[in-house]
Amino acid sequence: MRNNVSVFSFLISGFLLRRDSALGQGSVRGAAWHRRNSAQAKNERAETRNQKRPPVSGYLLLEVLLALAVLSVVVVMVFQIIQTTLRVTSSINFLETQQQKVDGICELLRRNFVSLPQTCLFQTRKGNQSMELVFRYAPFNFSWLKTGAQFGNVVIASRPQPDGRFALSVLQESENALESYVEAGTERKGDWISLVNDVDQLSWRFYDTLAAKWVSEWPDTARKPNLVEITFKLSGRNHTERCVFRWPTAQTGS
Repeated sequence: MRNNVSVFSFLISGFLLRRDSALGQGSVRGAAWHRRNSAQAKNERAETRNQKRPPVSGYLLLEVLLALAVLSVVVVMVFQIIQTTLRVTSSINFLETQQQKVDGICELLRRNFVSLPQTCLFQTRKGNQSMELVFRYAPFNFSWLKTGAQFGNVVIASRPQPDGRFALSVLQESENALESYVEAGTERKGDWISLVNDVDQLSWRFYDTLAAKWVSEWPDTARKPNLVEITFKLSGRNHTERCVFRWPTAQTGS
């Protein structure tokens, strides 16, 4: 009887062990299946996201070349604008400088013609291929230099430049000069003072009240013209400048 009970217990123990083993294997297989299903689900979700996401690609060579062409056009346009601006600015500065020269020389001549004394003798003559205005017993005011209260002979004329243009210049010599340009035509280097340079054209006219007309020469020292006109054209300017000065002194030389 005891033997039968032992055999029965052994059989029950073996059955329970096989059941536990089967349950353990089932759990392992279930976990593996669960992991496999989870991985598959993740892959499916990733594929779904990849299908919804637009494809990412680099720039084409044609797009790069087109961008470079547009950039080159913009750079060229900006360079041309800057170059044009600099050229216009330079031209404006040049014209302003030339206008300052014109205003300065006209004011200088006007001031000196108005302030000439009655004892001053005036005449014109041809010398060195240009018209010369000769003032005797005149103050040394026909220049930008500060010479003080000096009197003597003053000559205004155009002097040639190396480039073929002219310079409106003035020569001032004292009355007791040993070598007189006015009397003997003798001049030394450096005697002439330039008033304005780069003159292309220059001419003088004088208004004769007796004849009631403008004349290009004034050889008579006994009378003075009522009006003196200078016409000149500076290099780089398209128009001619004209200035008229009044000589409000007595018409006699003494």
